[in-house]
Amino acid sequence: MKILNVLLLFTTLMFLGTSCTKDKCRQEVTYTKYSPVYATYEDIRADIRSEAPRELENPGKIYFYQDHIFINEYLQGIHIIDNSDTENPTPISFIPILGNIDMAIKNNQLIVDNYTDLVTIDISDLNQVRLTNRQEDVFAVQQDETGIIVSYEEEEVTEDVDCNWDGRNGGIFFGNQFFDSNAAFSAETGLQNLTSPTQSAPSTGIAGSFARFTLYDDYLYIAQNWTIRVFEISDPSAPSEGGSVNARTNSETAYVYKDHLFIGGTTGMNIFELSNPSNPIYISGYSHMIGCDPVAISGDYAFVTIRQGNTCRGELNQLDVLDISDIFNPILERSFDMQNPHGLAATPEALYLCEGAFGLKVFDNNNPLDVGENLLSHYQNFEAYDVIYLPGQTDILLLIGADGFYQFDVSDPLQPREISHIPVIKN
Repeated sequence: MKILNVLLLFTTLMFLGTSCTKDKCRQEVTYTKYSPVYATYEDIRADIRSEAPRELENPGKIYFYQDHIFINEYLQGIHIIDNSDTENPTPISFIPILGNIDMAIKNNQLIVDNYTDLVTIDISDLNQVRLTNRQEDVFAVQQDETGIIVSYEEEEVTEDVDCNWDGRNGGIFFGNQFFDSNAAFSAETGLQNLTSPTQSAPSTGIAGSFARFTLYDDYLYIAQNWTIRVFEISDPSAPSEGGSVNARTNSETAYVYKDHLFIGGTTGMNIFELSNPSNPIYISGYSHMIGCDPVAISGDYAFVTIRQGNTCRGELNQLDVLDISDIFNPILERSFDMQNPHGLAATPEALYLCEGAFGLKVFDNNNPLDVGENLLSHYQNFEAYDVIYLPGQTDILLLIGADGFYQFDVSDPLQPREISHIPVIKN
């Protein structure tokens, strides 16, 4: 009997174990999977030479230098456009630079990121540019045992998975990392500054409000995560990295105005004093809820946009107006609800605000504390992400977005007039 009882108990346990296995919870999920695409250092560090002009496909940040427009093709390189005739901008060449997002120019030296490296390119002859300097391994990149991860291929996948699968509600998943499908500027990132009027000499250029690279005197500042990296560029063909400074926020944009550096981050704006430009000193800041926030400045006021989105993870869509007359104590004066604000540019007369898929808005800025209540014009039917205002005999606004590159005559802010457009070519 004892033997029989033991056998019965063993059989029962086997049955229960098998039943638990059969009853294990499963579910079918559909999600977007991103598989890594790799490149070698030989690919990334290939010789950089001018090529024939290309069509715009995925435009990123913009830069103005000596009657030429430089447009980043996201992670692929830079388009160079002759803009001496603003009504007929003419593409003249393309510079292939893998991993490129940001740029700055001083004395005909174009300084760019090239995935892992910081590269300087002589653009004295825009038809025949040449590499003058490469500093390797300046920037960290994703790598694994296979190589350098440079992008991801998108694929919709339906799988039968365990109910405890951590795919984040069928979100974007690969390996042990999650990837933001809106990382490209033309999708949602605004993508990182408008250089100070005092810095707009012919030897340097003007960037948009999403720039992470900005120039002051003989220095290049790069906003990178929680750090401001400082490079001495008295000889811009050979940047020399000095120290680094705590940005005090997860930095996204860098903007120089007069002798101060303004860092826009995911949680606010911080101000650094540049009396010793090799060592920016934090002097003040202001905080807000999480969101993306480029900065523009006119006179005693700073304008900061905050928006929600996949990369911004915030809940607000608004324009903040700060009094910075006391640079040591910026005061938030007003906030105005917006639709989905991105890049912006400010003058004493007007504020030009990109609203993403909602187009371009122009506000009267004669009274900055009421700026958000005084809409002068609203141009829709295109996507606007960033702008550069060019003062001069005829005021010009350069605009970039998912639909391509636009120019507007804004000598009359009440009636901006589109004067040219280079469209994006969809493949």
